[in-house]
Amino acid sequence: MALTPRLELKQSQSLVMTPQLQQAIRLLQYSNMELVDFVIDEVEKNPLLEMGEANDQSQTPGESERDESEKNGKESEAVTSSDEYLSADTMQGSESDTPLDTDYENVFNNDTASDEPLSNYSDSLSVSGSGMSSGGSFEDMDFSLEQRVGESTTLRDHLEDQLNMIVLPTNDKLILQYLIGSLDESGYLTEDIDLIAERFGCSTDEIERVLAIAQTFDPIGVFARNLSECLKIQQRELDRLDPAMEALLDNLELLAKRDFNALKRLCRVDTEDLRDMIGEIQSLNPRPGSLFGGEVVQTVVPDVFIRKSPKGEWFVELNSETLPRVLLNNRYHTVVKEQARNKEEKEYLAECMASANWLVKALDQRARTILKVSSELVRQQSEFFEKGIKFLRPLNLKTIAEAIDMHESTVSRVTANKYIATNRGIFEMKYFFTTAISSMAEGDVHSAEAVKHSIKSLIDEENPKKILSDDKLVELLKAEGIDIARRTVAKYREALNIPSSIQRRRIKNSAL
Repeated sequence: MALTPRLELKQSQSLVMTPQLQQAIRLLQYSNMELVDFVIDEVEKNPLLEMGEANDQSQTPGESERDESEKNGKESEAVTSSDEYLSADTMQGSESDTPLDTDYENVFNNDTASDEPLSNYSDSLSVSGSGMSSGGSFEDMDFSLEQRVGESTTLRDHLEDQLNMIVLPTNDKLILQYLIGSLDESGYLTEDIDLIAERFGCSTDEIERVLAIAQTFDPIGVFARNLSECLKIQQRELDRLDPAMEALLDNLELLAKRDFNALKRLCRVDTEDLRDMIGEIQSLNPRPGSLFGGEVVQTVVPDVFIRKSPKGEWFVELNSETLPRVLLNNRYHTVVKEQARNKEEKEYLAECMASANWLVKALDQRARTILKVSSELVRQQSEFFEKGIKFLRPLNLKTIAEAIDMHESTVSRVTANKYIATNRGIFEMKYFFTTAISSMAEGDVHSAEAVKHSIKSLIDEENPKKILSDDKLVELLKAEGIDIARRTVAKYREALNIPSSIQRRRIKNSAL
């Protein structure tokens, strides 16, 4: 057959994901902070969008919107989670009715989404913000705890103040400044000495000499490279670093194992002296840097709340404080549209309107999907909320996906980086998905978390004179109807940071 160029027609099917659909997929797995950052970025790029404020609790959402429109003189339209505010005007100009579900053949039921009132929703998708009152009274100024903590002296500031008070060669000060920047929040030096010497083009002895100066700074113990060195610095300052103490600090792993006989041999001391030495170590500070303020710890903000209704049913709602509220300024769009002079300006305005409408639909779909998944999750784990962790059921993504007619990857994205506030505390949604452990009785299974809880309970209640081995734990668990292997018990025990039976025996029966 001759090889000649020719034209052929072929028909095939392929899935093409638009950039907007790809972004909608990413929106599902965003945390509440990431979502707010994304929306703020979209508002900055789109002149038709504005960030709204949280509604006044004393008003209905509709009244609040009317008051805001009268106050600002704008015919702005609130983009909220409720169908009442997703009007036809808001959705005009949408270029595509493609469902925003995240996977092929995973079609979100738009009819259900648009016809059912979301009674479980809060008032609106909103970002709550607090502003200072316009009055001149100092009573209106509210300085939060985070602000006061953020203004406290940090470890780095404290060390730099001491550096400025001493006289050193310029090169030594530069090295010391670098060492200060290499400390972690506990005051330990995290970078290798050889790398620092290579960076400054000098010998390791030079770095060690400057490091010795740095280790005299307050608080005593900073610039140590490990726990042993940190405690040695503090004991040296107290003039208590004798050979016996140094031997003890060089073998802290034996102290952690409660191997006192080995320590007495290494330190060449008797029981009474070893007891006194351990008492001295316990009075030291293993984390000297923690005495100073550092980064403010960010508290976990739940995305979903659940509570029990008077009828005994679990009620699920979204946390409106974590959902950004966007305003679409229709009046500004109308004015700018009338003044558009050429094709480029009209096309840009159309793109902005399409982008704004997409953001409205994407935020609404995201909220509905999270609510749908979390509601099914609560239904599946209702016994856990009623009775406790021992009744946590084995659960996987497929079970939730089949129950709500969605794809597993959609459920996985929805539960990623999301937290749910329950009557038993705040949990990450992924916490409720656990593997199944078979039972001695047919048909019954136990979740891995429930088994871990049983192991921890048995160890907490064990007799110090009869420490439970892993084999004994297997027997006791089988007596409770849990069929589990010894290596699985050992794996779960290590995951709970529980020492072995030998180490527990030394800890609980230590007589020093």
